[in-house]
Amino acid sequence: MTRSAGLSALIADGVFLAHEAQLQIVDRFGDHEHWDVDLATRQFRFTGPTSATLPLQLLGSAAPGPRSWLWGWANPSGYAPEIVAAASAARQLGDRFRIPELVAGEVAFDDPAPAGEPEPGYQLGWDLSIAARVASGIWFGYSGRVEGGTRVWMLLEGLTFDLPSAPRVLRVIGEGLSSTTVTDHRRAVASYATLRGIPFDGVRLSLPDGVIAVEFDQLGRVAALNGTALPGRA
Repeated sequence: MTRSAGLSALIADGVFLAHEAQLQIVDRFGDHEHWDVDLATRQFRFTGPTSATLPLQLLGSAAPGPRSWLWGWANPSGYAPEIVAAASAARQLGDRFRIPELVAGEVAFDDPAPAGEPEPGYQLGWDLSIAARVASGIWFGYSGRVEGGTRVWMLLEGLTFDLPSAPRVLRVIGEGLSSTTVTDHRRAVASYATLRGIPFDGVRLSLPDGVIAVEFDQLGRVAALNGTALPGRA
């Protein structure tokens, strides 16, 4: 699908921090054997070597039948306001800035799935989850397949970020750019630096253990990333 300019801007603002949150989910719960949700109590559970129970926010779902994304606040099941608060925050942001994908209860997605996408609708779900993270300030999330091939997208409360490091930031930026289409790389890097509290002068990201030089090409795209470890911090 063709994104609106407003959604593209939100993706630039949040793509790197959203990707870093996903990396940390894998670091902490990558070997989980099972996950389940209790909507009545708004609880999400990882079960495995590292188990956890966390409050959840239901964003929405991407279903192969209607080939569309359905926001949690638009679901005919009529979920309680507290479980769709993050989705509703995205809707409010969409109302404010006239972002159609955030105010339409149902959003169609393309067929077939682009190369490398797990299934049709996955990319749309990831993009909309980034927008919801920006709107709500809840950055950790999870998506899982349920009956009929539908994928449910959720945000998880109660998790915090590790301190930033140069190796992780290099990975976050490099992989984040490949996770979706980012139209404004400079904005994306600057926004990530602000959200993470990393000093950025437009060229260098200064971290406790090193400095990352970001080279942009003539179109403003990230062309190269070069990290330098601080003495005694490698």
